[in-house]
Amino acid sequence: MKHNHLRIAAATALAAVAVGVAAPAASAVEAHRERAVAGQAAEALQPTAEDVRDLISRMRADGADADRIREFEQYARQLENPAAHQRVKRALGMGTIVRKLIVAGLRHGGSWAGKIVGKVSKKSGAFLSRNGNKIADAIEDVEGWSETALAVAMVKAGVPTDVAHDIAKAIMMVAL
Repeated sequence: MKHNHLRIAAATALAAVAVGVAAPAASAVEAHRERAVAGQAAEALQPTAEDVRDLISRMRADGADADRIREFEQYARQLENPAAHQRVKRALGMGTIVRKLIVAGLRHGGSWAGKIVGKVSKKSGAFLSRNGNKIADAIEDVEGWSETALAVAMVKAGVPTDVAHDIAKAIMMVAL
């Protein structure tokens, strides 16, 4: 009888060790897969030169700021020929221009804004299409862009909480 208890205890200990070793390994594999999928999704959401040029044409039609249009034109050229611009260091950095593109995309629409809308729920997408200017105004001056900071800014501007969280999540998918 005692011998069976020892066998059961040994089997239990062996199983615990196996699970203790396997669980972190499985978690690591799953995390790696999630990062790979997120990386592919984020890469697909990065603005292309065509996306930026579409936004520029909409901005011109809306009478947007000429300096901002010139900045976006320069960025579109960089996207078309990245090797020619590799040596040039920009003071503002990649994140800043993408943030400006997101705000302009929300304000003026276009194919790239459609990519953002496509990442949110149907309800949030509909709200975004009706209130793009309101949302752009709310997030334009947020300094430290994070999902929480963007959602809080939108809620303060009158965007429903669930919609604000959905849109903030979609924006961060694009911004990163």
